[in-house]
Amino acid sequence: CLFIGLDMIISRTPLRISFFSGGSDMPNFYEKEKGAALSVTINKYIYVMMHKTPHLGIKIMYDTIEEFPDLETMQHAITRESLKHFGIDKEVTIASIADILAKGSGLGSSSAFTIGLVNVLANPDQHSSLVSREYLAQTAYMIERELCKYPVGKQDQYASAYGGMNLFEFHKDDSVEIKPLTYNREVWGNLEDRLLLVYSGRGRNANSILQKQAAAMSDETKFDLVRRSRDKAYVAARYLKENKLDDFGALLHDAWLDKKAVETSITNEYFDGVYERAREAGALGGKLLGAGGGGFFIFYVDPSKREQVIKTITDGTACKVYDFSFTEYGSRLTGYA
Repeated sequence: CLFIGLDMIISRTPLRISFFSGGSDMPNFYEKEKGAALSVTINKYIYVMMHKTPHLGIKIMYDTIEEFPDLETMQHAITRESLKHFGIDKEVTIASIADILAKGSGLGSSSAFTIGLVNVLANPDQHSSLVSREYLAQTAYMIERELCKYPVGKQDQYASAYGGMNLFEFHKDDSVEIKPLTYNREVWGNLEDRLLLVYSGRGRNANSILQKQAAAMSDETKFDLVRRSRDKAYVAARYLKENKLDDFGALLHDAWLDKKAVETSITNEYFDGVYERAREAGALGGKLLGAGGGGFFIFYVDPSKREQVIKTITDGTACKVYDFSFTEYGSRLTGYA
């Protein structure tokens, strides 16, 4: 076993809001032409704790508590494949908790968990991470995509590893270019004041939707819709630099219309109803985050109309509003014992 010295190590990894991408971070797209995504991390976190448990097997604690005599019987694929990758097969307990409902959220929780797990597994005896953010992102993506065979894209791993607001570019040679948006307290604060994070009341299985989106890339019309969403990432980044926040909000609406046209399972009558009520109450734009099909909405709303939008979309629905703020940092090691 790799563990000597410290008995417990804890990572804290931020969730993210993806504004524009449309699925262009998927290999089915960027292997044909460059993809792009604009996202920001928020102060809602996944915490992963690794504890050395001598003479015992393997225990994992997340939604449930499970104990296994060996890795082959473990059902949680990301944890199983991560432990295999790092050569750990006994004497360890892995636990995770989240600040908000994370499963099926559309906030990149699976990748945030993977990033946090890689961070603790790669640094079992250190008081600070010795691995690069690039290593965290690449390793987490490899575990999810290659070892677990999940149909994921790349933006979530890079967002949680690097933190902050970034324009990511995904290239045909499999490289990722990170273009951080310069922190501007006034612009970021004004944007935070105009964004409404709303849990729809319904979760979803992202992998099934992502598989359908990937298959849709063989359709020229749908490929073009993703291309248009990719292009909007560049336009949105320019709007933020120029402090054109209302234009940014309206662009979210345009991107949502394109996203829905790529794959019908992204939305349904319930989600469309919530979205239209928000728009009628004053939201300029918005979208279901992540793959769609459930989880969280993000809406762009002028502060003067915020309370009316909240009242309208929560009346008679399962929607709940969550306060948040942007964060500049990616996954970090935060505790030791």
